[in-house]
Amino acid sequence: MRLARHLVVLAGAMFLLAAGAQADSDASPRILRLNVADTAVQFLDPALNYDFIGWRLEFATCARLLSYADRPREARLVPEVARGFPLVSRDGKRYTFRLRRGFRFSDGSAVTAASFARAVERALDPRQQSPAASFIGDLLGADRVLAGKATRPRGLRVAGDTITFVLSEPRADFLSRLSMPFFCAVPPSLEVDPKGVNVLPGAGPYYIASFEADRSIVLRRNPFYGGTRPQRWDEMRVSLNVDVNQSYLQVRRGEVDLDLSGLPPSAHGPLTKQYKLNRGRYFVTPGQTIAYIALNTSRPFFRDASVRQAVAFAIDRTALMRVGGLNAGLPNDQILPPGIPGYRPRTIYPNRPDVARAKALLAGKSGTIVLYAGNDPVSRSQAEIVRVNLQAIGITVRVRTFPFAVQIGKAGTRGDPFDMNLIGWFADYPDPYDFINVLLYGKTIAKANNVNTAYFNDPGFNAKMEAASRLAGAPRARAYAQLDLELTRSAPFVVFGNLTTREFVSARLGCPMTNATAGGLNLVMLCERKN
Repeated sequence: MRLARHLVVLAGAMFLLAAGAQADSDASPRILRLNVADTAVQFLDPALNYDFIGWRLEFATCARLLSYADRPREARLVPEVARGFPLVSRDGKRYTFRLRRGFRFSDGSAVTAASFARAVERALDPRQQSPAASFIGDLLGADRVLAGKATRPRGLRVAGDTITFVLSEPRADFLSRLSMPFFCAVPPSLEVDPKGVNVLPGAGPYYIASFEADRSIVLRRNPFYGGTRPQRWDEMRVSLNVDVNQSYLQVRRGEVDLDLSGLPPSAHGPLTKQYKLNRGRYFVTPGQTIAYIALNTSRPFFRDASVRQAVAFAIDRTALMRVGGLNAGLPNDQILPPGIPGYRPRTIYPNRPDVARAKALLAGKSGTIVLYAGNDPVSRSQAEIVRVNLQAIGITVRVRTFPFAVQIGKAGTRGDPFDMNLIGWFADYPDPYDFINVLLYGKTIAKANNVNTAYFNDPGFNAKMEAASRLAGAPRARAYAQLDLELTRSAPFVVFGNLTTREFVSARLGCPMTNATAGGLNLVMLCERKN
């Protein structure tokens, strides 16, 4: 996902509500106070929400057929609303789930098979312009829905408490894709809206009570929740666009519990010295992430692979990673990060600039290009490093910075006038498809909400990605290792490092637990420390 630089019967339910009200009358509300520094959240609509911070919140509001266990660090799928793992046909194309009873939305309505079918329908509806379409396009008949010729794909079938998915061909990672927040249960009547339905009932432990764009989000405990995940907070209150230095001081003073966006680069040295790593208040989690610069291949300057390779040789990966401060991650140049099947350690481009090699590849070509970046301090500094690096080889860079939500909206709009996009990517699920096919497969480029901001659409590479996605096990890993090598050499985007998630919490927080798919501390599992 896009990563910022720095995711019963009515009578019985009413009895539970009454009991909760009595308990609340005897104690102050338990409020988890969260900040988001220097940016906002663009969407909370499951069909459109596709950034690191938005997903961390949605992990608290989402109920899925299968989900990832809250407690272990490893990405282990477990049944959630489904009664168990699906019945799979012999040919590996048909997956049939039966649903548990008792799951309800925060408005009291039941979660049914139609709730999950609606999530898929909205993801595929061309009017919704959802980035989720690229993850469910192998459903039988999805192409007709995407073309506006049908409202439900033939491969999606609902009967009572059963939902069946039929794929056009076997895919090894289908269950992982289906477990993404895009496919959370939603009300069956939820309309299509390309601007996003951002306040809606939730079927997870919490629901979205309010969303004030650029200012605040409030999550509240779902009184009808039918699952087993903890509900340790009555509310989660999120303040958006807070100055990063102010936010850091607020956490230190205990006025805020955690900033979901990041910390000032200068904070990591003192925090490491005072608290050490992962011992109580300062947490560093290695992530399956890459930091990179997408080179817009739909624009004239970067249609030539030699010019793209020149940029890859010219940038200073060590300096770019150092800007993030201590514990930010390690320089690297590959699309697949360590830990993802298919990763093979290689050195294709140097960590320090090779100006002579870059100039040779340019062969005298020069020009002026536009770079999009975030407006946080780290992104601004990295954009300046890129500008200076490319100036050394005769390329003039004009930097334009935006709040992260604005940046992803503009860069994700086909035809927006930019040549480079400084961004990061956190694994949606631990599979090479999520880095290579999702970020670089050209056939899913749409009018808006694109994550392929290189706008790379190469027929030969598209075919290789399609072939690799059909494989499983060791052959799958080998195919993606080769694709990683070839695409890194072609350089539709220039990777400069693998990132960590670094978090600092208030003194009152306890129960720190990392979830492999949450991108850091699991908000649902956090608790108030006992004195």
